[in-house]
Amino acid sequence: MNTSSPAIARNNRKAPRCERHDAFLHPEEQAELAARFPAGHQAQMAFLLAAYTRNASAVAALLGTRARTVHRHCRGWSLPPGPRLRRALRRRVLDLVCPRCLSDRAVEEARQAKWDARRAARRIPREQDRPHR
Repeated sequence: MNTSSPAIARNNRKAPRCERHDAFLHPEEQAELAARFPAGHQAQMAFLLAAYTRNASAVAALLGTRARTVHRHCRGWSLPPGPRLRRALRRRVLDLVCPRCLSDRAVEEARQAKWDARRAARRIPREQDRPHR
């Protein structure tokens, strides 16, 4: 039996799966995702906190909880996060480590920057034509 096939990893509940891109991920992308995905809730919470420059309030707003709860889970609070918080935490971490999500975000940011540049270029002639008061 070939245990290195992507189907084995896809059937394993412990393997991280991006809901949006699981069907499109190549085996090497799936391996990259599994390698970059932090194991455990404490590691995932610390990863999110590091990704948002230690801003516990922003992470708490993303997860729908309080900043104090975020700090407690990062420090290894004895109570595990509930199922709703675990799902939100997993979804946010997957969004930051999935190779396809990262490329989608880069494309969207490039499109937005291009749109902003076009908008700024259209505004410049209007502002120059106006008389100064």
